Amino acid sequence: MALALFGLVSLSTALLPNTRPTKESGIRETQVRSWLSKKACRYFAWCENSEWLEIVYRHGKPQLQPCNTDKSNSIRSEESANVLELDNRIPDYVLEYAPLVHLHSSEKFWPCDIAEHLQHVTPFLNYTPMASASTNFNLTNLDKLNKFANGRFVYLTSDDNVEARPDWLGGEKNIPEVPQELHNRLGGQGLHQRPLRTRDGTNIRGGRSDAPAVLVVINKGNGIVDAFWFFFYSYNLGNLVFNIRFGNHVGDWEHTLIRFIHGKPEFVFVSEHFFGEAYTYNAVEKLGKRPVVYSAIGTHAMYATPGNHPYILPLGLLHDSTDRGPLWDPALNALTYIYNHTSSMLLPSKLTPTAPTEWFFFNGHWGDKFYPIDDSRQYEFVG
Repeated sequence: MALALFGLVSLSTALLPNTRPTKESGIRETQVRSWLSKKACRYFAWCENSEWLEIVYRHGKPQLQPCNTDKSNSIRSEESANVLELDNRIPDYVLEYAPLVHLHSSEKFWPCDIAEHLQHVTPFLNYTPMASASTNFNLTNLDKLNKFANGRFVYLTSDDNVEARPDWLGGEKNIPEVPQELHNRLGGQGLHQRPLRTRDGTNIRGGRSDAPAVLVVINKGNGIVDAFWFFFYSYNLGNLVFNIRFGNHVGDWEHTLIRFIHGKPEFVFVSEHFFGEAYTYNAVEKLGKRPVVYSAIGTHAMYATPGNHPYILPLGLLHDSTDRGPLWDPALNALTYIYNHTSSMLLPSKLTPTAPTEWFFFNGHWGDKFYPIDDSRQYEFVG
């Protein structure tokens, strides 16, 4: 049985980090406060090691912008584009220092395509299928669901019983591919058989996934540029405590941030459940110039090192596990965007000029609401 299948709050859900320096020189740790579910945050904040979406700046201070799905206010409207010319070029150094992600060698729930995810869900208002469910919701119109209670109680509910583990939920077809020349060198064995972490002369190679990552770049002025790499998984398999699994849910967003100062990488942030950690660029593992991060098996929480990572409970009873499994290069397939915090405008970058933006404004949840207690898939320990 699954525990709570919490639909992950959308990327437009408000979460702001509380950042504090540690005693160790040059290293900062970030504790992220959450509302309802994991992460998914408004990662366009002004704060350090920031987080995102739909924060506007009035009188120099960040404020939440109310949802508005009116076409006249769409960030993709021609009128908005004409008001201010937005430089939507991704700096070369953002891709030069893009992170490489080690997925776990025993992972069962791989990266997924958000567009495909929407083909397998139906919007529910709490537990009630919505009258508009017959509409073919996709990345270009998902924000229209905000007209129902501002999207807060909208859940993109799986059309299948997730306990049956339908193929789309696992995303196995999105396991990063081995580049052909390395595939030949490995004797025809791909990522299913061994991790890809090889050095070809001076070139570091990672695999391409058919599930696009999401890159959002923000120029914050004074030479500071933040590059947010978001990763989506259709299912989060929780960890075991005394053989009981905690935290299963549909729809899982994770992210890594690379902060540049005057074109040089200075900090790396990784998201972990309700919180996260940040490091100096020099402190993290690298392949060539590129930071290496690790995605935990099942939960996909992100860490800077392989191994076990205890959290919340004492004595390591609850912990994530990471290893050097398939190496994913998210720069090989990504939807890329530029966000201008002074004009509150988000546009697709010149790398992916047709990438849709409307889905950013969806205020609901990317998965099921926790099941009623009389559902056999749901259980609880306290009333």
